[in-house]
Amino acid sequence: MDRLGIRLALAIGGSVALVILIVGLVVNATIASRFDRFVKEEQDLRRQQLAEIVLEAYQERGSLVFGTVEIRRLAVSAGGNVRIYDEDGKVVARSKLAVPKAEPGTPKIETLAVPLEVDGRTIGRVEFDPSPVPQALRATANDAFRRALSTTLIVAGVIALVVTMLIALAMGLRLTRPLGAMAAAATRLGRGELTARVPVPGDREGRDLANAFNSMGTELERSEMLRRQAASDLAHEIATPVTVLSAQLDALADGVVPASPETLGAARDTAAEVSRLVGDLHDLASAEGAALHRSPELVDVGALVARAAAANATLFEQRRVTLDAAGGPAGACRVVGDPRQLERILGNLLTNAAVYTPPGGATRTWVTHEAGWVRVRVADTGAGIPPEHQVHIFERFYRADPARARRPGVPGGTGIGLTVARELARANGGELRLEATSPAGTTFVLDLPAAR
Repeated sequence: MDRLGIRLALAIGGSVALVILIVGLVVNATIASRFDRFVKEEQDLRRQQLAEIVLEAYQERGSLVFGTVEIRRLAVSAGGNVRIYDEDGKVVARSKLAVPKAEPGTPKIETLAVPLEVDGRTIGRVEFDPSPVPQALRATANDAFRRALSTTLIVAGVIALVVTMLIALAMGLRLTRPLGAMAAAATRLGRGELTARVPVPGDREGRDLANAFNSMGTELERSEMLRRQAASDLAHEIATPVTVLSAQLDALADGVVPASPETLGAARDTAAEVSRLVGDLHDLASAEGAALHRSPELVDVGALVARAAAANATLFEQRRVTLDAAGGPAGACRVVGDPRQLERILGNLLTNAAVYTPPGGATRTWVTHEAGWVRVRVADTGAGIPPEHQVHIFERFYRADPARARRPGVPGGTGIGLTVARELARANGGELRLEATSPAGTTFVLDLPAAR
């Protein structure tokens, strides 16, 4: 993961270098443009000043004729030779300064011409030939300034690049080291070391990531513990009836016990118990792939509740628990789902309610239509579920026996009934949840999207 930090630093450094290069190019282009504008503005100002001087002289004396000394002073002041023309285009004054020739490669300097106007009438014009020396000096100074600026930008860019890369390297290593620890912990988890955890860093993002990873590891560890416990419980629960069944069959085969209806019935009941345990495991596997085996159709949930109640009526009678099943508004509680899977959900909920409601208690189920959802509630008057067990009741093989104690004559379960029911609910676009629980009873809710 240190390599990732180095790559991050190089990426940031490269970005900084690119930004500095772009800034340098923009600055150079801006300076060149500003210099050209300055030269043009200076030339315009000089032309205007020449025109004003000549016009002032004309207004004083009424003539454009300048003496030799006057025209020379004007040329020296302007920084180049000056020529004055009358309205007929005839030269009336001309300076003869010795102007040095421009160096080879120096840009050609154009003559500046300014018309002379008095009261809207053109009385002549002034032409000015700027000396190439000041222009060349300005160009040289501009080039020198731009080179110095470029050198400064390069030096500053290199320093900024080095400092940025060092800071980025430090930050990158700080950011990637927790990832390295997490990768190592993930590798250990993958090898089966479920106690692997990562230290929690100080920054918020790293802390959230580390906490999420550690929570995942805790859940994996707990799931593995539940799996091993479930495997042990299932092995014990299957081994007991299998052993009993084997002993019963051996006794029948050896003639120790006569093959009476009672002995054969006992063997059949034992075999049924084994079949039930195996069937529970098959149901769990089928529920996890329920979405792939759905046969959806339009289902009246009220009628479905009535069928599920009728199917479990005998169990409620045996348990001496009252069952009150009510459908919803006629035609309003319809969903699109697999009727067999939905009936299986209701069957599991009703079976749980019958098993964990004490004799003389009651179970009530009813259907409502609420904000686009069809909701089926199953409420019992059992002992309730303590808070420490509520978050685990939908986990496979989890049995909160202390919360809902088994009673004499009640068959022990494998702890997958609610797991199967929730998987089937989700396969049909719904959700199964615990709505309320207290020492006075528990209510489960099956939410299904209403048909449109």
